[in-house]
Amino acid sequence: MHQDNDCPACGARGAMFRSSYCGVLVCDACDQHKGLVRCYCGWAESGGDGYAELEEMGETIEPIY
Repeated sequence: MHQDNDCPACGARGAMFRSSYCGVLVCDACDQHKGLVRCYCGWAESGGDGYAELEEMGETIEPIY
């Protein structure tokens, strides 16, 4: 039975936690961001720089103070 805190990428059971930085469910085992391909925190499914990828796509990201 699949639970909300099981990782959809690596299958780790109960590994998803809500990141206090970007607010997304993140896998403690593989760092997958649930439902995202890239994130402003810098994570990207491709292994690249998610922040830079978003900017290249035209996203405007306000700085976090």
